Amino acid sequence: MTGEIELSRHAEEHHEAEEATGSNVIGGLLGLASRVGRDVARTGMDLVRELPGGVEVERQVQAIEKAVSSGVRVWLDSVDERQEAEAEEPAPEVPEDEDVVSVHDGLREAMSELLFRSATESKAEAREFLYAGILRLITPDEARILAGLGDGAAYPVVHVAERAGIGGTSRFVLRNGSTVGRAVGVALHDEVPLYLSHLHALGLVEIGSELEGMDDQYEILQTESRIREALRSAKSTKVVRRSVRISELGARFWQRCDPTVLPATGDALNA
Repeated sequence: MTGEIELSRHAEEHHEAEEATGSNVIGGLLGLASRVGRDVARTGMDLVRELPGGVEVERQVQAIEKAVSSGVRVWLDSVDERQEAEAEEPAPEVPEDEDVVSVHDGLREAMSELLFRSATESKAEAREFLYAGILRLITPDEARILAGLGDGAAYPVVHVAERAGIGGTSRFVLRNGSTVGRAVGVALHDEVPLYLSHLHALGLVEIGSELEGMDDQYEILQTESRIREALRSAKSTKVVRRSVRISELGARFWQRCDPTVLPATGDALNA
């Protein structure tokens, strides 16, 4: 193997030397032609012919031009042939990436483990695994919202819809703007619509009907920046009043994960 590498290195050095030599030769010819050309240009070919030996000078200039032309053509042909030969050589086989293989094997092993657990675990164990998976999917702000809803409280929600023409369908410009974000103290108030949409998609909260007797809260909600931007984003918009509260799944999840509660012995797997 070491010998093959050494031969390959010598071959590359030989090609590089040939190319450098050819380039130097052509460079020399071009330099000579340039110097002769400058001298002839200063003197003038017509005047050169009238000088003693002028015809011979003209013949030598023509010979130099021909030599340069031939030399460049031969050198370029040799370079092209070498490049074509290198292009025709089959590309070396690249071994399959071991990291990719290991990732694929890891994915298969993970799926095998999940299938095995689904066939052997109890309902309580499956529920624990579900709650652990949900914890990995939510953000700190979303956890804070769940904590705020965990006691059964409900908060105003508004959707902003673009008014449709006769027979048309309304398009929602913004969904799930809510006062719950400020009430529970999330870090990113403007992302409350995203948080609630995500929690709703996970089945942890429910979006219900308008809350009665909370007109002032809905009016305050419409002054928030995201709501105002949505109202200005279309020619004609309207506010749809809704509410948010924790869902049955969300309540069970919060009961199991509530850090302020110390479960009794055996409750961990029965929640």
